[in-house]
Amino acid sequence: MLDSKQVQAFFDAIEQADSIVVFRHVSPDPDATGSQLGLCEWIRKEYPYKKVYAAGQGEEMDDVDDETIKNSLAIITDTANGPRVDGPYTLAPKAARIDHHVKVEDFGPLDLVDEKAAAACEIEALMLKSAHKTIGAKAAQQMMRGLMADTQRFTIPTVRPQTFEAAAWLMEQGASPSEAAKSLYNQPYVIFQYAAKVRSKAKRCGNFLFALMNQSDYLELGLSFEEAKNQVNALNSIAGMQIWALFTEDLDHTYSGSLRSAQKSVRELAEQFGGGGHECACGIKKLTALTLPQLVEALDKLANDHQPF
Repeated sequence: MLDSKQVQAFFDAIEQADSIVVFRHVSPDPDATGSQLGLCEWIRKEYPYKKVYAAGQGEEMDDVDDETIKNSLAIITDTANGPRVDGPYTLAPKAARIDHHVKVEDFGPLDLVDEKAAAACEIEALMLKSAHKTIGAKAAQQMMRGLMADTQRFTIPTVRPQTFEAAAWLMEQGASPSEAAKSLYNQPYVIFQYAAKVRSKAKRCGNFLFALMNQSDYLELGLSFEEAKNQVNALNSIAGMQIWALFTEDLDHTYSGSLRSAQKSVRELAEQFGGGGHECACGIKKLTALTLPQLVEALDKLANDHQPF
């Protein structure tokens, strides 16, 4: 749970700032963009006279120059550490963070981290609810989408009563869970084809399931690396699987790993290979021909030793 004084200090910082730039992590997932854009939308609605920017790569993002950041409050959402932030947030004279990852770095006095929360969007919704704010349907929808995505439709172990409290409040603000699900899970046919290819290449080692995808697997379908590496859910919902993983070859011939677990913690193992994330969902970049087999062997051992975290 967050400290109420810290939460109030966060809202005070927004109140006092004339310009605000909201950042999130690189290669954003729906919780990153939902918490970023949802927060921007609420601030614009609450304070129409303030300048509010969403920083980072992507069509929905704003063009923000260094001079603007130097004269703004920086808010970072859904990001575990500084190098993961998509943009030079350190140029800002003051920064705040809203995050649910295991805390590995301190962002200062306005560091609002709840490691037990299922999503950054959950934290934002509960903060805004506790402050008796009205955020509007658009902001609520963006946060609902992030909350639904990071909880895999409210099915993973990190879901708690407060998660549903946040979802219920977002619905009261105008969010539609069915529309969020459509935007997240109604996929183009080419993604369906690629998911089938991922499953066809999957290898089972007892309670561990993984797929190793090469560049040609996704490029021949016209998919980007980013689109391909996000298809780890093609391997989930298999009875008896403790851990599943998708390894996708990047254009520099290294591999990106997406690790998922039913119960066992994969975070410590991911950190040993330069990655990180949550207890049951982690990512690792720049795996090589040397480190990838080592990771597969370690995941196999972890999945099949029947030791819960």
